[in-house]
Amino acid sequence: MPKTVMSTDQVHSLHHTIYQPKNKAKATLLIVHGMTEHSGRYAEFSQYLADHDIAVLAYDQLGHGRSIRNADELGFFSKSHPVQTLLKDVILMADKLKLQYPDVPHFIMGHSMGSFIVRNVLQVHNSEFAGAIIMGSSDYNPLVKAAYPITKTLNKLQPHRHNSVLATGINKFLRSQIKDKSIKSDYAWLCNNPKAIAEYESDPLCGFDFTNNGFWTLVKLMDTGLAKNWAETIEHDFPMLLISGDDDPVGNMGKGIRKLYKRMKKQGFEELEMKLYTGMRHEPLHEVESIKVLEDLLFWIDKNIV
Repeated sequence: MPKTVMSTDQVHSLHHTIYQPKNKAKATLLIVHGMTEHSGRYAEFSQYLADHDIAVLAYDQLGHGRSIRNADELGFFSKSHPVQTLLKDVILMADKLKLQYPDVPHFIMGHSMGSFIVRNVLQVHNSEFAGAIIMGSSDYNPLVKAAYPITKTLNKLQPHRHNSVLATGINKFLRSQIKDKSIKSDYAWLCNNPKAIAEYESDPLCGFDFTNNGFWTLVKLMDTGLAKNWAETIEHDFPMLLISGDDDPVGNMGKGIRKLYKRMKKQGFEELEMKLYTGMRHEPLHEVESIKVLEDLLFWIDKNIV
């Protein structure tokens, strides 16, 4: 049953759902969703894990889903310290899950923008988790530095304004990277599943334009979360799984994820794994063959339960 808890911004209520196993839970997973989507899109995956005795908490972040007070707040995080608020909300939800399931290992998963958030969280709080799944992520990009002053200025001038120009430009660029144009949608880069794309397009809580505040926050998260040394404060035996499709333009069609994996291995990360799915795009959980992804994620969690 959906519930709410006060965000650390002390203004908004975070909508969330806990998927409880019928049997005794052997582990938990906290899901941090991506940009312009919501926690409800992870219901099938969450129930699958719950059916295998893993308790899951999925929540709508600030500016997303049912954690908004009105439609104008879609894509807006916080006027002051938005990054810190988002990271604190992750720990808030993690603590809530731990309180309900205190004696089991706790895992965390971030998808896309959620992966940037999780990577920032792990820099300080990795000891609070048994492992992390980094899904639909990317590698260091020097363009992030160039975008920082632009988005900072736009946020200062008009933080609440929805930036359709920037949103459309990013979407069209990602779409252009996909060779197969058989799905006639600007969102075809998300996955190679026409049904899932149609559901995304018809969902009023998906695909909206970020505000200037949202884009500035996103760039700040990427600046610190995708740096080449982003994981230097994380223990080298901390289990992490990098997972994506090899046709994901966010991950540079698999190249960025392979580069990230190779660099982190050189940096000494012993429990780092990578899963790239042939023919899949940005959202492996919504592909036609998603059951394979679900099985692999369950297997990874199971083997890291200690």
